[in-house]
Amino acid sequence: MVAGVANAAKQYRKLQIGVETTYGIEVAATRMLRILGLSWNDLGSQKQYLPEYNLGRMSMHSDVGSIVRSGILGRVETDFSFEDVLFPLLAGFKGGVAASAEKTVGQGDREWVFALDPNAGDPTPDSYTLERGLSDGSTTWPATAPGILVPQMEISVANDPDVTKLAYDIWGRAANTNALAALTPPAVFTLLPGLQWKLYIDDTWAAMDILGAAPSYGGGAQKATTMRSFTWRRKGGISPALYIGAGQTDPQGFNFKARGVELEMEVEFNAVVEAERVKAATSGTKRYVRLLGEGARIGTGYYKTILLQGSYIYADGGFGEIGRDADGTETVTLRLETVADDDVEDCEVRLINTLAAFP
Repeated sequence: MVAGVANAAKQYRKLQIGVETTYGIEVAATRMLRILGLSWNDLGSQKQYLPEYNLGRMSMHSDVGSIVRSGILGRVETDFSFEDVLFPLLAGFKGGVAASAEKTVGQGDREWVFALDPNAGDPTPDSYTLERGLSDGSTTWPATAPGILVPQMEISVANDPDVTKLAYDIWGRAANTNALAALTPPAVFTLLPGLQWKLYIDDTWAAMDILGAAPSYGGGAQKATTMRSFTWRRKGGISPALYIGAGQTDPQGFNFKARGVELEMEVEFNAVVEAERVKAATSGTKRYVRLLGEGARIGTGYYKTILLQGSYIYADGGFGEIGRDADGTETVTLRLETVADDDVEDCEVRLINTLAAFP
C-alpha cells in the first residue's frame, strides 16, 4: 500500500512583513498580510552556460553554468483593504509617510497622504523583509527575503457586486530559510465593495481638489451612471541596482526610472463621455480625474476612504472605439496616463483608516 497525503491537508500560504531600518538588512516580521494568490520565484537568478557548439556534444547542457544574478521576484493578488494597501504604497510610492492626527478628535480617523512632486527627486521608499511560508499540512517550508520593494501596483474593480481588488509586484534580495515570526492576522481589516466608488473629472486641479468636511471628501462634479469598471495601475520605476566590479550578484540597492499612473476605464457612452471625446480630440487639454472609494464610517468622523487622483492626458489612441455593446448600451474604453501638472504633483493617493502606524 502506498501512503498518501491526508485529505485534510491543504496548501497554506503565509505572507508577513517587517519594515527595515537599513535597506537589505533582514528584520523580523511584525504584520501578516491577507492574500488570495502568491507567485514567488526565489530562483530568479540568471545562469550563464558554456556554449554547446564549442564542445561538439549532443547533451542539452555541457556544464552546470554559473549564477550571474540572484534575487526574488513575485506577485501578490488579494482583496483590497483600507489597511493592507499601505504596504505597496509605502514600499513603492513613497516611504516615510506617517498617519495624521485624528481628523475628528476622539474617533480614530487618520489620513495617510502619498504625493510626489514632479519637479523634485523621488523620496526613498520603505524596504521590507518578507517572510513566506508554504505548507502541505504537516511540513512548512519557510523563506525570508530582505530588501523587498514594489515596482508596480494595481487597484481594479468591475460593476458587478464584488469587492475591489489589489495586486502588486515585488522584487528583493536573495531569499534565506530563516524561521518565521509567530504572527496572527491583524484584527482591523475592511474591504471595499466594488459599487462604492465615485468618479470625478474636472478641467482644473483646483476644481477637483476640494476637501469636504466629515464624513466625506468633496470633489467637484461627480460623473454618475458612467463608469462600469476601471484599473488604476501605478508604475513606480524602482529597479534593482547592480554594478560592474562590485563583486555582488544580489541587488545592493535600487534606482529610479520614470514613474506615473495608467488609468483604464470602461464607460457607457453618454453626454459626459461625449464631452470628454471632444476635449480629447480637439483641445488635447489635461484632464483631472479623481476616483473615490468609501467604506464604513469611522465613528462620527470620516468614512474609511481611498482617493486616487491626478492630472492626465489621453495618450495616443487613449479614447477607444465607440460602440462595443454591453447589456444593450454602447461602451468605450478610456486610457489615460499621468502628466506633470502646473501644480507640484502629478498624482496622489489619500487614505483614511484607523491605523496610527504601519506595519
